[in-house]
Amino acid sequence: MIKNIILWSIGILCALLMIFLFYLFVIVKAGPVNLSKDNSVEVTGIVDSLYEGGVKDLVFKLKKSETTYYINRALENGFDLKNTKSQLLNKQVTIWYAKHRSRPDGGGHMVQLKYQDSIYYTEWKLPLASKN
Repeated sequence: MIKNIILWSIGILCALLMIFLFYLFVIVKAGPVNLSKDNSVEVTGIVDSLYEGGVKDLVFKLKKSETTYYINRALENGFDLKNTKSQLLNKQVTIWYAKHRSRPDGGGHMVQLKYQDSIYYTEWKLPLASKN
């Protein structure tokens, strides 16, 4: 009787472990996102919509594209949705996003946003201007 309970418990734990591993590798696609310049893709387009998504993320959608891009936790780190809309809506921007296996179609985590000649947002270290 005890032997059957122990074997049954081990079987349940193994099944739960398999479900958890499936979740990690198929659903979450375990692993951090590489945010380096070498792992980034550049996209240029006109901002069609801006809205809050996820957990205080600022989500961008460009005209003539179904892909969305987001600045992680932007709305709790200095960005204001209303101000950003007034500054960037219907404006042409250049976005760099990190390639990641969970989004093979592109889009996702934005690592840099450029508007006109200004860097509006970046996660890359930028060198200080040097004196010539």
